[in-house]
Amino acid sequence: MLTKIHGIVLSIIRHNDKNNIVNVYTAERGRVSFLSSASAGRSGRLRNARLAPLALIESEVNFRENRDLQYLGPISTPHPWQNIYFDPGKAPIVIFISEFLGKILRTSEADRPIWEFLINTLHNLDIAEKGLANFHLAFLIRFLTIAGISPDPSTMQSGNLFDMRSAEFTPLHPGHNDIIAPDEASIIPTLLRINYENMRHFRFNVGQRRRLLRQLIRYYSLHLPISTDLKSIDILAELYA
Repeated sequence: MLTKIHGIVLSIIRHNDKNNIVNVYTAERGRVSFLSSASAGRSGRLRNARLAPLALIESEVNFRENRDLQYLGPISTPHPWQNIYFDPGKAPIVIFISEFLGKILRTSEADRPIWEFLINTLHNLDIAEKGLANFHLAFLIRFLTIAGISPDPSTMQSGNLFDMRSAEFTPLHPGHNDIIAPDEASIIPTLLRINYENMRHFRFNVGQRRRLLRQLIRYYSLHLPISTDLKSIDILAELYA
């Protein structure tokens, strides 16, 4: 029985001479890995162009529950992004978000809040004209709530450090190095208010933006099964220094 799926492409990987593996986060089934034709002809090139990272796609799939790799049927792009792939300032953000999501979205279960958050994120990236240097930070901050690991800023007091393991502000050193010192911890309550609408108003210098990015990824790695060795971090750090 054919099932219609709505998905966001996370990655496309060469599998063999005939097929690629396309990892897709779907509204209906969470993350699904598909086999897709790797034809070098005109139709194959068009199909692969539609499977660019973070592309929004629709397809009808005959799911076989005993298969790890499903076959991806004919695809359409119900809402092609107008600007994401053509703005040189947005391309590295696309690479970062797709790499981050590819590592963090591992479960094959539908999650409506995640789906709606991602659609909203991509829409805002597509139309964004200002504040792009902070977009990846706004994305990571907003995803903390979706992931259920956002710290409580109301517990912050002057002179407190932030314990990244317990996700708490504390006046006492916890006895490990996964902390943010008081001078930087003091900006966390303000940082937690960043979103796609106000991100252009946040001003960070070179060192602050780089440290924030690495600290956020480190924080995620302490609470969720994601490594800190994202290849796209260095690209973002250099581009938006």
